[in-house]
Amino acid sequence: MKLTQSRCLLATSLLLASFASQAGNQSYQMVLMTENTAEAKAPAATTDPYVRQTRLCVAYSKQGQSAQAKRACHQAVMLVRQAGEGPVGMQRQLRSYAYSNRGVAKVLSGDNIGALADFQRAHRINANAVSQHNLGKLTSSLNTGTALLAANPLESDTD
Repeated sequence: MKLTQSRCLLATSLLLASFASQAGNQSYQMVLMTENTAEAKAPAATTDPYVRQTRLCVAYSKQGQSAQAKRACHQAVMLVRQAGEGPVGMQRQLRSYAYSNRGVAKVLSGDNIGALADFQRAHRINANAVSQHNLGKLTSSLNTGTALLAANPLESDTD
C-alpha cells in the first residue's frame, strides 16, 4: 500500500486537538488531518490510509479508548515510515506528527516511558511546535512528579 504524501498534504489541512491536563491547564497536542473543501470530492483524498489512521488515532484518544488509539497511532507511524514519495521536508513533518500522536496515545494509556521515546523521536525528526510542546510538557511533568493527566481525559479543547 503506497502512501502519496504530496496528495495527503495537498488534500488536507492540519488541526490540533488538545487533551486536558492538571499541570497548569496546558494540554498535550495531537495533529488531526481534515479534508480541504476544494479537494474533498476527490475519491483518493478520502481513502488515504495514513489520513484514516491519523483520524482514528485522534478520535480514539479523545474518547479515552487507549488500546484502539495506540493501535491506530502505531499503524499511522508504520504507514508514514513506509512511504518514500514526496518532498523530504514533508515526509519528515508527517513522520514527526505520527510519532507525536502515538506519544499522546501512550500518555493516555499510562505508558510514559514509551511516550517519552515517541516525543523525543518526533522532535529529532522535525522540531515543530507540536513536538516541542509535547516533549517539554512530559519532561517537565516527569521531572516534577506532576500528575500527567486530568481525572477525565475526555475533557478537551480544540485549537
